[in-house]
Amino acid sequence: MSLSYTFKRLIRSWGLFIALFLGIVLASTFFAGVNVGADTAAKQALDQALSQVPVDIYASAYSVLSSNNLTDITQKILNVSGVNEVEVISRVSSFQYGTLDGKDTVYTSGFTVVGISNRSRVYDGWVGGAPSFWEENKTYVWVDSINADLWEEGSVIPLNITMSSYRNGDPIELSLPINLMVAGFVRLEEKALSIAQGSYYYIQPFGLGIVQIQPMPENLLIVSWEETLAPLLDAVYEFSPSYSPISTDVLVFIDRNSLISVWDIPSSLQKLDVVKRNIDNKIGKYGINTFNNLYSILMMYQFTSSIMRLSFIVVSLPVFFVAWYMGTTISDVSFNLRRREIGLLLTKGFSRRQLLRMFLTEALLIGLAGGVVGIALTLALNPLFVKAVGGEYIGTPLIGIDTAILTVVFSVIITLLVVFGSARRASNMATVDALREYMYVEEVKPYKKLWPWVAFLLGTYKMVIFLSGVNLMIEFMRLAMSGGNFLVGLLVGIWALFDAVLTYIGPFLFFWGFTKIFIRWSLKFQEITAKAAKFLGDLGVLATRSVRRNPARAASIAFLIALIIGYGVQITGILASDQDYNVRIAYANVGADVSVVLTQPLNVSFTTDLRDNIRSNVSGVASTTTEYSFYGESSFAGLQLKTINTTEWLNTAYYEDNWFSGRDVKTAFQLLSSDNRSIILERGIAETNDLKVDETIWVSFDRGFDGDKYAWDLTIVGFFGTKRPEPSFGQIIGTYQYWSYVSESLFQELGAVVTDSSSARILVKLNGGTNGTAVANEIRDLIPRGMGTVYSVSEQLQEQQSNFIYLGTLNVQRLGVAFAILATSIGTALVTLVSLKERQREASIMSVRGLSYKQLAIMLLTENLAVVTFAVLLGVAAGLIIVYGNVVSSNSTVISIIAKRVVFPADALLTIFASIGLVFASTIAPVLFMVRKYISRLERVVRQV
Repeated sequence: MSLSYTFKRLIRSWGLFIALFLGIVLASTFFAGVNVGADTAAKQALDQALSQVPVDIYASAYSVLSSNNLTDITQKILNVSGVNEVEVISRVSSFQYGTLDGKDTVYTSGFTVVGISNRSRVYDGWVGGAPSFWEENKTYVWVDSINADLWEEGSVIPLNITMSSYRNGDPIELSLPINLMVAGFVRLEEKALSIAQGSYYYIQPFGLGIVQIQPMPENLLIVSWEETLAPLLDAVYEFSPSYSPISTDVLVFIDRNSLISVWDIPSSLQKLDVVKRNIDNKIGKYGINTFNNLYSILMMYQFTSSIMRLSFIVVSLPVFFVAWYMGTTISDVSFNLRRREIGLLLTKGFSRRQLLRMFLTEALLIGLAGGVVGIALTLALNPLFVKAVGGEYIGTPLIGIDTAILTVVFSVIITLLVVFGSARRASNMATVDALREYMYVEEVKPYKKLWPWVAFLLGTYKMVIFLSGVNLMIEFMRLAMSGGNFLVGLLVGIWALFDAVLTYIGPFLFFWGFTKIFIRWSLKFQEITAKAAKFLGDLGVLATRSVRRNPARAASIAFLIALIIGYGVQITGILASDQDYNVRIAYANVGADVSVVLTQPLNVSFTTDLRDNIRSNVSGVASTTTEYSFYGESSFAGLQLKTINTTEWLNTAYYEDNWFSGRDVKTAFQLLSSDNRSIILERGIAETNDLKVDETIWVSFDRGFDGDKYAWDLTIVGFFGTKRPEPSFGQIIGTYQYWSYVSESLFQELGAVVTDSSSARILVKLNGGTNGTAVANEIRDLIPRGMGTVYSVSEQLQEQQSNFIYLGTLNVQRLGVAFAILATSIGTALVTLVSLKERQREASIMSVRGLSYKQLAIMLLTENLAVVTFAVLLGVAAGLIIVYGNVVSSNSTVISIIAKRVVFPADALLTIFASIGLVFASTIAPVLFMVRKYISRLERVVRQV
């Protein structure tokens, strides 16, 4: 009977239950969505990691083997289930003098001769196409070999392999001379080069993105394993040395599609372990060790996936809280509208337990339906969640059965939590009170007034800390390092931990306490509303009295809106600040749009020619300049010095005005260029030693070799750098010294005294819209091999975008803001609709007594918009304070010259204004809709009255 009645009740009162249902649907959709996002981001991270592993399993021989042994090993491994391909690769290294064109030639690096098989995967990355056949002792030289310029096609490279052994207790040696003829030069792609050099493995630290394998600088000679190295292996095998000079690896490539499932990592690990153990069983007798390169990758992925799911849920808590709080408010209003129904059921013999069970059954049905609809919406919104974490949507749903089950369970739990309190109060209502049309019960218990004050004071304290920009944890670390009083340090440590907790819950406490105290329990808000609505005359009075009549509901709406608007401003501002910081730090590291760091020793003429070549032959270059870096000594500290052409540097280099102090940057550089006995001194040295502008500092450049011949008093014309951390804190994070600037004429005067210890960097500024990556590649083609390294801002920013873990979390935060604002807007609209439905008769009577549609709309809009406007202003103000506090406190841990700053670019402002507009629309639209509905049903309402 109870279940039947519950279904009938849900059908008859769908308008009331749809409000709660929509909130649950939003929460369950986002819950499933962030899990999909977590799965997708983790899968992208795993795919990225696996793509960087060139070899799945490899076996290294620690015994001397023949070519026949290795062929047999290859065949045995191929017979293991799950193995797709196997290849043998051998290497021999040598470092010696050689002869070229009859002259002794000293090679600056050793040789590595690599023998690859006919089926080698090196050919997959062989740029220009692999050779159609190999000849014995023919070699292809890696184009980026250190001494590649010494050879040309047809050159002969003589090598000699030596080894030792014992015969009848006497040591003997064997020498195998080889003359390799250069058949050509080859450029290898990254993965092929990794296989050739033996870099099969890499480490991916959690949260830091992919660490690329850097190619080893060497002379790499590639030969045929079958034609060249196999005979050498057999010769070594016959000689039976104690140690083979030729190392051999057997590379194993497994069937990743069948053995690895991103949805079942434990099973994947087990399958990989079975494959490895089967390989060990097959080839163990040959004395070979196997190494699984995929095992640690999958283990790390399993950990990363769990961490990402947890972090995504944490950043989604505001959305879940909004759903719970909104549902609670709607549930309270809905049960208040059902007072008469509850009273009638009690008079008909329903027990209070039956009523509570009926209400909870309703909640269960709503939760189940909301969870199912949430899963359906998640499938429909899969592209949104996948793209939010940086993935590429391919049309296949990425929602697992575990996520679907968890979503339904979550939906049911949050619905029961929403309804339980209101349902219990409604079922315990006295029959007489339930039959009354309206009754408001104010909370009067003392403890219920104490906790809001506690929350408000704690939240206000945290807001003050945010506004001051103090990082108490850092201050505690400084105090601990200074060795102060133990008891004081302990108290400060406890306080710092408490403050760290308040960083996350402080805003919530502030909004809750503020709205409880100043809206629900105080007449101040109503008085302010009355003054603001004074120009409306009697309509303003009516609106004010209405707000005063429902302070609890007004406080709930204000708290909800303020919390989410504050959260939106906070997340949007912090993300914008982080993005701005990442871009600026990339520019500061590179020095301009593109930079070329040249290898030492310094060659000034080569540097000048290269800069002119870049300026003339590379497209999109706006200007260039050269920085020379060297060292000097002073009585205060060693100095890192830079000399520049001031005019070119100011037009080309990236700098920020706040890096320079004492004088503005242009004035300081003008004085520097006009006086070769001047210096822009590093700020930390100046502050530590109380040096001022226009004072002098004695600097020596010859490090004592020529007495004081190259030492002068330099006039300080300005300061460069930011304030250094305090010494006690510097012991924690390390010290950092910026550089100082001296004039270009001084560097030229010093000449050979500093040239040997100097380095050069060419800075390149590009025209707007120029592709920095393309320019960097053009410049790389201009630089002789081994003479310099090119960096570009665009490439560094692209590398940042490769971290799916970091970007996925940030994008889910952005998505969380959107869902939170949407949930708040829908919640505000639903609460407004339900509240206006509660006042249907009142509004109709006002209309009968002469209030027009416009007047009634103005009165209802005034009482609702007063609360909304106040909440929006409160949320924006608090959000800005939180952003400022986070940015300033984070700067206390940064020793880089780049400091974070509060920025709100156009897209961030658009997000905030769109959120505010949506909240206001969610208030205005329901009022206009309900007023129109009241007017259209006026006659029927009057008859009922």
